[in-house]
Amino acid sequence: MLDKSLHLSNLLSSKNILILDQATSKTDVISQLSQLVCEAGAPLDPADVFTQILKREESLSTTLDTGLSVPHARLEELTEMRATLAILPQGLKDSAKQATIKAMFLFLSPAQPAFFQRHLQLLATLAETFKADFIADLAQCQTPQQAADKFIKK
Repeated sequence: MLDKSLHLSNLLSSKNILILDQATSKTDVISQLSQLVCEAGAPLDPADVFTQILKREESLSTTLDTGLSVPHARLEELTEMRATLAILPQGLKDSAKQATIKAMFLFLSPAQPAFFQRHLQLLATLAETFKADFIADLAQCQTPQQAADKFIKK
């Protein structure tokens, strides 16, 4: 059974969405999103979040062929899921996957075993939602609020 609290509109708002016209690297975008997820209420150190996510990315790139990158980590300190989104209208090359990233959804989930199913459900929701057409639609958004509204309608 799908957990209704995992609806993306419950995780995203205009306050945790970035539109980055000039992204320089995947690492830079992950750094910005790590900072943002902590500013948006995750009780964590942005540098620690960044390190954990990069460690995960080094073991296996999370960029999909659709143009979505899903850097994520499971952290002991968390008691609920946290997420941020960067929209990259110009695209950003992911050399590890030979793909172009158009959207990056960074999320953190609690490491406790009780949250593992929700973690997997969120990954499935992302794969189902972020099809190429939806990503192209997001890339047309001019403001974070316009992007957030796309998730309310989904």
